[in-house]
Amino acid sequence: MPEANASGDSGSGRTLMKLILIAVTALALAGTLSGCGGDDEPKVDPRPTQSASPSASETSTPEPTWDDKYSPAQLKRYRAARDRWLEFWEAYTAAARTGADTPGLKAMFEKYSLSPLGERSEFLDTYVRGGARMEVPPKVLWTSASKIGRTTVIFNYCLDYTDARITTNGQVTQISDPSRRLIEVQMEKTSEGWKKRGYVNSGVKACTPTAP
Repeated sequence: MPEANASGDSGSGRTLMKLILIAVTALALAGTLSGCGGDDEPKVDPRPTQSASPSASETSTPEPTWDDKYSPAQLKRYRAARDRWLEFWEAYTAAARTGADTPGLKAMFEKYSLSPLGERSEFLDTYVRGGARMEVPPKVLWTSASKIGRTTVIFNYCLDYTDARITTNGQVTQISDPSRRLIEVQMEKTSEGWKKRGYVNSGVKACTPTAP
């Protein structure tokens, strides 16, 4: 996949805010038949028994998954970047639940973002001054990589807004379709660990309940 352009300082924040505010699974029974005789010895069939040939379903090749094309080393980098982003997402949603400007908010963006000033500014505009609250955040259903480099990882994640509750100044924001949204984020490796460069696109795309 060609390198995708990530959004800049405030662009990444605006994208997330836009995504938030626009919204705002046979058991087979096997029976064996045994012959019952009285006092007679069981009769043996002299004909040789032939093994059953495997069915087509038993020999079919499983469908490849998205991670089949990556090496173990690449997947290790992807997981490191993804786990770092999940840490950020947990911290971000906790802050968005209260909508308060605290010293910890500034430290959070400095720890996880390559554009801490811009992202913090967007957060203040949306939550502190704008009155938005992420009372029940959307759930991350799955993630999958789209590009894995040595110092850059781009991956998709599916956000499910089905049970999310987002309010603005106390009023519930109605979630528009699609309720499951695909988002693409770019992470970069730094001397301080993986950090978020930004969101790759701002379009609203639907995603399936499970990864492709």
